Amino acid sequence: MTISETRRLRSGINIKSKEKLKTYSLLSVALLISSGPIIAANIPAIAKDFPAISLTQVGLLTTIPSVIFGVLIGNRLELRIGKKRTILTGLGFVFIAGTFPAMKHDVFSSLFVSRCLFGLGIGLFNRLIIQMINDIYQNNPGKQASLIGIESAFEGLGGISLTLIVGQLLKINWYTSFYVYALALPVFVALLFFVPEDKREIDKGGAEQLTVTSDHPSNKRPLRVIIGFGILLFVIVTLFINYNIQITPLIMEKNIGNATNGSNMIAFIGLGAFIAGFSFGKLYKLLRHYIVPLAILFLGVSMFVTTISQSIVLTTFCSIVIGFSFRCIMPYLLHTFTQQIANMAKLGTTIVLVAYNLGATLSPYEGTLVRQLFHAPSIQSLVFTNAMILLLIAITGFGVVYVNQKRSLTSS
Repeated sequence: MTISETRRLRSGINIKSKEKLKTYSLLSVALLISSGPIIAANIPAIAKDFPAISLTQVGLLTTIPSVIFGVLIGNRLELRIGKKRTILTGLGFVFIAGTFPAMKHDVFSSLFVSRCLFGLGIGLFNRLIIQMINDIYQNNPGKQASLIGIESAFEGLGGISLTLIVGQLLKINWYTSFYVYALALPVFVALLFFVPEDKREIDKGGAEQLTVTSDHPSNKRPLRVIIGFGILLFVIVTLFINYNIQITPLIMEKNIGNATNGSNMIAFIGLGAFIAGFSFGKLYKLLRHYIVPLAILFLGVSMFVTTISQSIVLTTFCSIVIGFSFRCIMPYLLHTFTQQIANMAKLGTTIVLVAYNLGATLSPYEGTLVRQLFHAPSIQSLVFTNAMILLLIAITGFGVVYVNQKRSLTSS
């Protein structure tokens, strides 16, 4: 091998290595996106330490109430400082506000404020990761779709690993589990050094295009679809996050496990999400538009089975299926909207994430509302009612997909 060939080979290896570092540094941010509910197993212990605070308010600590403001603020901040710096700002909030309760945990109001700031940090970057993937791989749709699925898998991986760590830290004390958010620091460093600065001119152009084309007649139907999916996602998220909140109290109510078992359940939900992320590409090709109603169906059935299960093993399996099913829905929506024209893609991604975060924020109140409307006094009856709601949505979803496909065949 000649010297020039050796140099070219080394250059090729270096380019591939840098590309992998860039991709995985960006994807590593996704490890933290779903990290809000991982401290759900703390709820019984926190409620015990703060008896004057209602269980609904304690539950809000896991649903990071200001994520939605982060998503909305992120749009403005992105135009001023760019996507990468906005993500770094969000990671800074996650690290500082996330670990704060481990050091100051005797005043509930300070816990609540720190969780709000934590949620603000998550909200600043959860939309931008998808947009940066779209920007970097805009000329390679196959790679783009694959990475959107892998991004979802990384969210699941974060849920698994961080929840397992939380479960171990819980053995020390509930507040020591907040040290898990120190992971944001190495992620910050990786993003800072290995992901290049984004071109803000593209974003400004996109914003101008949004202003010019948002009223175009061809955008009306996609807009209705986006809003419809946003409402659907809002309802599903409230039910899904409520399950994350209630699974620990549920297994304790049924005397089949303890808080550590509950924390492990949340980790297994993350495992299901991780598997779904890597399977999404193949599932999408196989099921196409039926993937959403099927996912909701399995979500409802699995949630129902947990209410009658008397075995940790069966409940664990159901938690895996629940995580898998839910994480089939998010990549489908994000992939569908990224195929739209630029302004609709950005709007669709924003609406999906706002719906997701609003649903997550209000999920503790969903439990209160269901208890009052359906007279569900126990946790078991609450989860059962949520499962029935999901099954009704699934049946409706199958009908909608069938009618739409029939219309498409008729029009063609």
